[in-house]
Formats: sequence, structure tokens, C-alpha cells
Amino acid sequence: MNRRHLLQTLSGTALTFPWFSNLALHGAEAVKAPRRLVCIGLDFGLRPESFFPVGHGPELELTPLLKPLERWQKKMTVFSQLEHPGVQGGHYGVHAFLSGVRREQAAGFADGCVSLDQLVEEELGGLTRFPSLCLGVGGGDAISWTRSGIAVPKLEDPSQAFQLLFKPEPKSAKEARRTELAENESVLSLIAQDAKRVAPLLDRWDREKMDEFMGAMRDFERANASNMAWLDKPLPVAGGEKPEWDNAGCMDRVRANLDVAALALQADATRIVTLNIGGSLPVTNIPGIDRGYHDLSHSGQDPEKLRQLHVIESALVGELDHFLERLATLKDIGGSSLLDNTTVVFGSGMGNASSHANTNLPVVLAGGGFKHGQHLFFPKQGRQQTPLCNLFVTLLQQMGIQRDRFGSSTGNLNEFLV
Repeated sequence: MNRRHLLQTLSGTALTFPWFSNLALHGAEAVKAPRRLVCIGLDFGLRPESFFPVGHGPELELTPLLKPLERWQKKMTVFSQLEHPGVQGGHYGVHAFLSGVRREQAAGFADGCVSLDQLVEEELGGLTRFPSLCLGVGGGDAISWTRSGIAVPKLEDPSQAFQLLFKPEPKSAKEARRTELAENESVLSLIAQDAKRVAPLLDRWDREKMDEFMGAMRDFERANASNMAWLDKPLPVAGGEKPEWDNAGCMDRVRANLDVAALALQADATRIVTLNIGGSLPVTNIPGIDRGYHDLSHSGQDPEKLRQLHVIESALVGELDHFLERLATLKDIGGSSLLDNTTVVFGSGMGNASSHANTNLPVVLAGGGFKHGQHLFFPKQGRQQTPLCNLFVTLLQQMGIQRDRFGSSTGNLNEFLV
């Protein structure tokens, strides 16, 4: 069976799973609710002195910055002293948040620089119409990366994301899309034939570049086959209205993105969402803020900068609180809530923006399936630091993906599982 036939067969088979009926979300309790993953990345991190709790274990005392999350304390865990070994470069290291690997380091790792969400998509993405949903606000870095080292484009307009998820295309647009997908298949076939013919003539360096290029083509081929398989299937039904915002501040757009994410999860349009909050967030729209986000992130000991930065970071944590509330109030299969069956990662590849440090990364994990209500602290053992990817291995296993390595991992944190 050739690759294209295999992909089409697998895509068609995936459509027979029970999740594709919206009735499943209201259906029999015998059906187990699916696991979901949401990753929220902040380009500028969170000020360490404001973020990390005082106590360790269950005796944690939330800092003023984390106080908005107090009602979720039994459903979340705060991590300290996790990092990505070998990842440095200040702002340039932020793109490794969900992979543990900078793009130029990818050749030295079995999975390249694929990010956590995209690895989950490889395994589970075919079960929903949209294998994953990558959202963004404020520009900034890419945090979602394919195995081929390609940054996944972000949807920066919540209205556009809602339309994509829930608004049917006109018949003419659908037929044009069908023609485009069929043409893609023809082009991919020609590329594969040419690559096979040329490969024996290449030197080592060119073969490496060809392998990288063909990896990207395989990603595209898989996506094209999935899009074709879903083309004539009904769109999921939104459980709420399109989010609106008036651009009076910047948090309204963050909230609109998170509301779209909640609706997408509720409708089972996707089970994998990332939201990247970039440095171009228009924070000066917030009353009392008169400096740019980047300027404020290099706060030093300037009291006024620290005050304004605390306002911004508190607002971002407040939006996480709002999102967790949305997930907790939306019902899932068997009477549970979406929050019970969704892993929410909130953090950054930046440990301290003021000093451009990519160590001691701020991470909050919320949602079901874990022993929550604690602050887990991982001190250095000599020069050895616990990789954040150890946590990601545990998240993959909790999603039902049997992996014992990911990125720079040296083990797992499975003692943290329920």
C-alpha cells in the first residue's frame, strides 16, 4: 500500500470513531471522556519573585500574583526549578518552551524540535476535524513546531478562529477547496517521484537537507489527506456565541482567544490547543500602564516598572482563572467537567525576562488526572537540573501516549499522576 493510500485509509477509518458525533458529548456514560491538552505560553514569563510560592509540597502559600487562582488550588500544581538543559539565548530560547529543543539543536534529538502539542497531534489529532488549534495574541515567538522543524502558524484573530471552527463554507468555496486538495495530491506525487530519482545523486549534506524537506512534505501530505477526509463531514456545533471584544484593553483579546478554545474543546472540534501571548501585547491600553511590555519586562529594581508589570502579569493570571472557570462549568461525557478531562499548561520558556534567563521556568499545571494542591520544587543536584521535559513525558503518558523519552528528558514525574 503506498503512503497516500495508507494516509487516506487511516483518515477514513478515524471518522468511524464515536467522538465525531456531537451526541457523544451528551451520550452514554459508558463512553469515556477524551483527554485534552491546552498549552498557554508567555513570551516574557512571569517575574520570579512574584510567581513562585513560599512553601513546598501541600503547604504552599500562594503569592499575591497567584492569588486569583486560589479557588483552583486543589486542582493545580506549581513547579519550581524546572528548565530545558542547554537552552539559552534569552528571548530566542522562548520558542523551545514546549519542545525543550531550540530549532538549530533539532538534528541532535530523535524527535527533532517537535513540540509537545504537535507530538500529541501526531498520535491523536486524526480523531477530530481540527487536529490542533494554534492561537496567538501579541505576535511574538512560535511555540508549536512540527517534527520537520516548521513553525505552526498562529491564528491571531479570535473571530477568524471561530468562523473556521463553526461557520460552514459556501458550496462554491468548498468545491474550490476540493480542487485545491486534489491538486495538492498530484503535486506531492510528483515531488515524491523526483525525490526518489534524485536521492542517489546527492552528497551527505544535500541528503540531510532533502530528508528535512521530505519530512515537511510528509507533514503536509498528512494534513492534506485529513482535510480531504473531513471536507464533506458536518461542522461541529458551537455551544456558545462568537466571542466579542472592543479593543479597549489587551486582556479582552486574550479572553476571546481562550473562550474560542473552550468552545472548540466543548464541541470536540479539537482536543489540542496552544495559545501564545507575545511581547507586542498592547499593554498601554490598560489604565495606568504607560510603557511597553518589553520595556517593563526589563524591570530591574525600578519600583514604577515593577508596579506596572505586576498589573499586567496579574491580569494574565486572571485570564487563566477565567479560562479554568469556563472549563469547570462546561459538562463533559459522564457528568464530569471539561476541566476534569483537560490538562492545562501555563508557563514560559523565559525564567526571568529582566536578566534574559531561560532557567527556573514558571509553570502551572491544572486539570484532572494529577495529584494537585502542591508546590513541587526540584533543586539542582550539583550541575544536574530536572528537565521540564520530564514533566512532558508524564503528560504524554497521561494522554495515553506511551513514551519514555521526549526532548531533553532524563526520566518522568509519574509519581505526580493520580
